[in-house]
Amino acid sequence: MTQTNHAPGNRGIPIVAALIVGVGLLVAAAMAMVYVAGYEIAYRNTVELTRQRGGLILDLISERVRNHLQPASAQLDYLAKLSAAGRIDPENMEQFGELLVASLAAAPQISVVAFVNPDLRVIRAFRNRPGGSVRESDWSDDPQFRRIFKEAAQRDGPYWGELFVAESVGHTFINLRVPVRRQGRLLGVLIAGVSISELSAFLAELRNAFSETTFILYGPDHVLAHPLLLHGYPGLTDQRPLPELRRFSDPVLRHIWAPERRKSIEKAFAGPAQIRVVDNAAQTDVFMYRAIDNFGEQPWLVGTHAPLAEMAGEYSRLKLIPLAGLGALVLALLVTYGLARALSQPVRRLADSVVLVRDLDISNIPSLPYGPFRELNQAASAFNAMVGSLKWFETYVPRTLVRRLMGQRDGGEIASEEREMSILFTDIQGFTALAERLPARELADLLNEHFTLIDRAIEAEGGTMDKYLGDGAMAFWGAPERQADHAARACRAAVAIARAIGADNVKRRRAGKPPIRTRIGVHSGNVVVGNIGAPSRVNYTIVGDAVNVAERISEIAREILDGTDDDTAVCFSGQTVALWDEGVVLTALGEREMRGHHEPVNVFRLGPGFSVGNKSGRI
Repeated sequence: MTQTNHAPGNRGIPIVAALIVGVGLLVAAAMAMVYVAGYEIAYRNTVELTRQRGGLILDLISERVRNHLQPASAQLDYLAKLSAAGRIDPENMEQFGELLVASLAAAPQISVVAFVNPDLRVIRAFRNRPGGSVRESDWSDDPQFRRIFKEAAQRDGPYWGELFVAESVGHTFINLRVPVRRQGRLLGVLIAGVSISELSAFLAELRNAFSETTFILYGPDHVLAHPLLLHGYPGLTDQRPLPELRRFSDPVLRHIWAPERRKSIEKAFAGPAQIRVVDNAAQTDVFMYRAIDNFGEQPWLVGTHAPLAEMAGEYSRLKLIPLAGLGALVLALLVTYGLARALSQPVRRLADSVVLVRDLDISNIPSLPYGPFRELNQAASAFNAMVGSLKWFETYVPRTLVRRLMGQRDGGEIASEEREMSILFTDIQGFTALAERLPARELADLLNEHFTLIDRAIEAEGGTMDKYLGDGAMAFWGAPERQADHAARACRAAVAIARAIGADNVKRRRAGKPPIRTRIGVHSGNVVVGNIGAPSRVNYTIVGDAVNVAERISEIAREILDGTDDDTAVCFSGQTVALWDEGVVLTALGEREMRGHHEPVNVFRLGPGFSVGNKSGRI
């Protein structure tokens, strides 16, 4: 009977084995997830850092190219305008030659500047040329130059011509040509030669600052600038002004157009710059490049290249994750083993004591000791108390009877995103002076009534009131739900606000109160919309350059109100007007510079002369 009763108790898995296996599997799974997540994070970080680094380098090169070439264009264009205005006379070759020499000082990028009249008489000014800085020549018998002059005469403004080589210095130049006209008559052509050797010097400096090799290609097949071209390149002529890419001394760059590409990696690195990942015999190289137009017959490709292993060096550090994980697993198993033994021993003692209770062997039941675990201590305390009671129970209850009865019983959990939207700003003109005259209570009532008019108009067009800014308000259209006609809605809301304020001002004037003159600005553009803020406090709002432009446009409306007695001035950006197709009469205010915005913005005013408070009230 005893063996039969004990047999079921021997079934099951020991606590020690269960905990070791369970915790081991959990730790192993956690380390696997950490490794996978670490690998993915390292991969994404490496790709993003590589894109940003490459973009920075390309921006630096592009900026240097423009800074190197644009002053030459500006200088020649300035000379052409002076000639066109009659302030200088290109036909006075001697005087004009002195002016050309002076122009070299204003544009150090220019090595030589020349003026060619229709008879192909040429006057040239050189920088640091032995034997005199000004020379006059007759090129009327040069057929190639006649072609160049004829081509330049057909142009309307500055343009960059083909490359040429100054054999005396062994450097390649790009030349800028500007036709000079006065009252429609062609006076001649200005030509400037700009050396490109400085670009190679700049790329050499970048190589010292960055690990990547930088380059500029002239079209797909020729090298225009490279650190290896810092001291020139032998054998260049006007017919071959640049080294060919397929023969260039940079063995990596020669493979940029090779067909052995890693398109999967190219897709991962895809961004604003163009990417090519090419396998060659020694390694895999990553090329990042960007095209720059309008500086010659071929587009310029500014770029950088480096070995993939060098750009993705963070991958090698991932090898530490499995080793750290293995160490953590071993440590976890050791701790688990000790914990399991600390748990299993009291439980085993308790189980053995319960068997004695079952057999009513009360006198042989030991007192259970206490350990570090509260719940087990509570169980031991309760069991010891029970045993104490049972000892008293054993005194009064026959043990044999109890065992017989026992025998009978045994059988029976808003991402933010970029989106095109329309933004509206309002502001009260002269609010500071108004606030100084009104008591605080009246001022609060005035603002509440004013914002009520604005909110109704915005809500009627499905807009989102973002915030109140003292005496102003900001609203937007196009989020949370997408609105294809967000610009039209914003414009209609602006008109409705103007009408409501004008009607309210009629009542205020009748009551002898000053009118509330309001300026309104509307702009459309790309913004970031979503939950913005700290974990304890977030706002569903928008941020971006378009928000700043909308506010600047409302400030332009201030200028309009200062010059009129209208109740409102409503201004729209050209971007908003382009999306608003409702036949509204607008007054163009022209391009306006916006503080903090890199390009001027076309601004329009609702009109002509529109204001609900004035006599016309026309739209």
